[in-house]
Amino acid sequence: MKQLYAILTVAMLSVVLCSHAQEQVQIRLVNGNGMEAVISNYGARLVSLTAHNWNGRLESIVKGYTNKEEYLKDRTLGATLIYFGKNNEETLSGKMWELVNSDNQSVTLRYVTSQGENGLDGKLNATVTYTLSDQNALDVDYRVATTAETKLEVTNDICFNLSGEMHRSILKQHLWVDAVQINTYNAQRQLTGVLQRIKNTPFDFTKPREIGERIKSTSKGYDNAYQLRHPDNMQKAAAILFDAQSGRAMTVYSSEPTLNINTYGKESCGISLQPIHAGYNSGMEKVSNELRPGQVFHGATVFFFTTDPPLIMRTK
Repeated sequence: MKQLYAILTVAMLSVVLCSHAQEQVQIRLVNGNGMEAVISNYGARLVSLTAHNWNGRLESIVKGYTNKEEYLKDRTLGATLIYFGKNNEETLSGKMWELVNSDNQSVTLRYVTSQGENGLDGKLNATVTYTLSDQNALDVDYRVATTAETKLEVTNDICFNLSGEMHRSILKQHLWVDAVQINTYNAQRQLTGVLQRIKNTPFDFTKPREIGERIKSTSKGYDNAYQLRHPDNMQKAAAILFDAQSGRAMTVYSSEPTLNINTYGKESCGISLQPIHAGYNSGMEKVSNELRPGQVFHGATVFFFTTDPPLIMRTK
């Protein structure tokens, strides 16, 4: 992929170790197996990620742009999304984050809001760390603190296509989700807390199914908040996505109780699996998204890649 702006190396880090950098820069991570991830300080976003197919070829598996100007038009793609403040808007995907530290396989970015930004009485201090492990997993770790009480929602807008060809449909890819209920949205696109069972509906992925098998029975494709069955256990997979043609499988683990699945319409070539701090814990107690001074919000997501499909995805 042609790079139109700098790929940072460890030797160049001192150039950008400053608060609220004004230039869009990229950091390249490489694990011991050759997988690569490219992170931008603009919106603390993932702009590129490669993974091996069944015969060992590395290909890009996330949507991204080679021209940085495109991210100014499509601000949220691949970005860290943080909704906060009295306005409860997402604004930090359009900001230049500070590079805190980086090595060959990990990078940490930080953004501290100004006083009163987004209607917040105080300041918000957010960090995100991307780590590309030798186990072929991309770990995304969020930590957020505040000086004034606020509602908070943290997720990402990483859009996957495991085929390795970004213009190929994902409708033949198989999806499994560890959920028997969805958390319904209201007209303002806010979660209501009302759970709806999905057995015998097009939204049921408790058994692996092709994404396109029943997508035409939905109104606008999939964009649903799945209440996970094991919300307090990161050892349990939240979802698995499998592309039989390339042999790639991606297993998602999350510290959050809800996973929003978005196919961006019925004729799709990308899918997002977005953890959300909402819904209910394993004791069926409603999760609070209030963050107070002295508290630190911590969220973690792991995207684990393999070409050895999990048992649940194998067919006889």
